[in-house]
Amino acid sequence: MNRHRILPPNLLLWAALLLPACGQQPPSWDKLLAGKITGQYPDYSVTVTAPGQLSVMRPRMPAKEVQVKPIAQHCLRGGRDCSYAVDQMLLLLRDP
Repeated sequence: MNRHRILPPNLLLWAALLLPACGQQPPSWDKLLAGKITGQYPDYSVTVTAPGQLSVMRPRMPAKEVQVKPIAQHCLRGGRDCSYAVDQMLLLLRDP
């Protein structure tokens, strides 16, 4: 028996089940990616133009559109794929 276990094994499951009961919703992919963009580039502003579509306004550069679904699909495959997809998105948004 593992005496060093910090969390009960079903704690995350219970938290996931109780979260909707508390009125809390997990953030959308749109909000998560918008936060990643503004975290990396604080001068940029991001608006959700439609579900799954972000418009990124960059100072002294043309605005860029970001499709959320392909990035979200990579993220659902695992952490390594997610990091790669997010990094590629951020590279495409940087200064030319």
